[in-house]
Amino acid sequence: MINIKNFTDFNSKELFFRFPLVFLFMFSCFILAIFEINEIFFLEKSFQGKLFLSSFSLIGFCLGIYLFFQRKQLDKIKKVLFFFVAFLTTYLGIFLYEDSVLYLIFAAFLTITFSNFLAVKSSNQSILSFNMKMNYSLAFAFFSSLILALGIKMIFLTLNYLFSITFFDKFIDEMMVFISIIVFPTLFLANIPKNIDPFIQTLELKKAVELLIKNILTPLILIYTVILYAYFIKIIILQELPQGDLSWIICTFLSLVILVKAFLKSISKQTVFTNIIDKYFVYIMILPIIFLDIAIYARVSEYGVTQLRYCLILLSIWFTFLIVLELVQKQFCIKSSLISMFLLLLVASITPLSSSNISLNSQFNRFKTFILQYENQELKKQFDLKELKLEKKVELTSIINYLSRSKKGMKLLNNYFNKEFKTKSEIFKFINMKESYSSFSNLRSKYIQGFELYNISYDSKGYTNVLPLMISEQDEKKEYIVNNSKLKAVLKDSVLNLELNNSSVSFDLKDIVNKWSKKGIKRIDSSNYKEAVFIKENNNISYKLNLQFLDINTKEQTFKVSYINAILMIKK
Repeated sequence: MINIKNFTDFNSKELFFRFPLVFLFMFSCFILAIFEINEIFFLEKSFQGKLFLSSFSLIGFCLGIYLFFQRKQLDKIKKVLFFFVAFLTTYLGIFLYEDSVLYLIFAAFLTITFSNFLAVKSSNQSILSFNMKMNYSLAFAFFSSLILALGIKMIFLTLNYLFSITFFDKFIDEMMVFISIIVFPTLFLANIPKNIDPFIQTLELKKAVELLIKNILTPLILIYTVILYAYFIKIIILQELPQGDLSWIICTFLSLVILVKAFLKSISKQTVFTNIIDKYFVYIMILPIIFLDIAIYARVSEYGVTQLRYCLILLSIWFTFLIVLELVQKQFCIKSSLISMFLLLLVASITPLSSSNISLNSQFNRFKTFILQYENQELKKQFDLKELKLEKKVELTSIINYLSRSKKGMKLLNNYFNKEFKTKSEIFKFINMKESYSSFSNLRSKYIQGFELYNISYDSKGYTNVLPLMISEQDEKKEYIVNNSKLKAVLKDSVLNLELNNSSVSFDLKDIVNKWSKKGIKRIDSSNYKEAVFIKENNNISYKLNLQFLDINTKEQTFKVSYINAILMIKK
């Protein structure tokens, strides 16, 4: 359980010297986050963002290494080598395989779950006991930080309401970041035990946890097993391919089976249901994994590998490894399960077999196979796809959209065409084809197909206030502080209404979209962004609305704007 005294009486100096590099990267993350909030960029924006991700990942890696050092005495050179490998792994993953960064972050923090047990003989119960204590500590730190954040927010709101003091509102974002990046991790670190020997003993589950596993999760898993096996029999009899989302259903099911299996030996009194899962664990998993592989193969062979399908492939490999391990060792090993997942995540994040490399190469090969069918044989690299069938246009659009989302994907397309395209719209123009979407997936494409306004510098000369607007029609009313006054913003019936003091203006977004349609504008980007800038005045107050995104819902012959993202500038 949680030792509250650890939180209230811990020596901050002692804690810092126990995990010095962890605190160093925590403060690094905090500073970089503050820079991001205030749009302070001493370095290139993307480079500064990568430094933040690197520092965040190294928090996990360094904590895992320190926990390992608690059990394994090494000389200084070997310790430095461990940290050097962690730094190299992190920066290699972030800067060379940035599209696979989630796998790297997951791998970094997964080390905390097993690094303390690498140098010692350990049972499933000891690892479970340690990780449950970490989960209790994590939950305590999270709710403590949440209560602190809400308390500070309430204090600021009260000061504003009772005394009209708004000075502190300027620092609310910075304080929330400080609580998230400094306070929350510190509370967690304060309850990490120095000695794991007590965890070598048999784990005694709390009655609530045992009840959850024995009487709720176990019966549900068995019911789910019956349903899945019935569906597998149906597939075999009818000779049909599995449905598209079956892969995720199976992965969720297998993950729950593994979770329950990990706890079974710690349950004091076994039931018929727990005995079935414990005894037939391997056999329960085999058939679902086979159909998982079939479902993955069917989707990949038709649509290629994407980041999501790569994740499914990774999980399938992990599930298969666990089955083989169980058959060989005749027992389930939590440590091996965690280490194998960690290694797979590293493969997915910092090797040539990374998720970004595999998925981009797969989609690019699919693109080449598709586009070569329509290449002009006399004029190489010349295309005219106007007369292509709709379903083919939709397929090609999805491929180009996927590749153009990343720098590597766009580079592959530029190398193929021997061009220097900046946006995907230039690619579609070059191959003489309009972006196409099925009527079910993108109804708004009839009016406008997208916004690419990420790097636009808007002219704010003369305007004293600049603020972001993000409003949904589901919001009754949004309020913004402008020079100690409240700006009220409402989106209703596709009309944006703004009211400041006694001045009010309205922007008819539906009329704007219709005008774009009449002009043939299908995309708002750097070449025509002024078409999305509108100025209105009322009572000596000027409002300049710079539209960045509209969510358009189309039904039959009409439509409505349900969400707006814009930059509003105001001058009096």
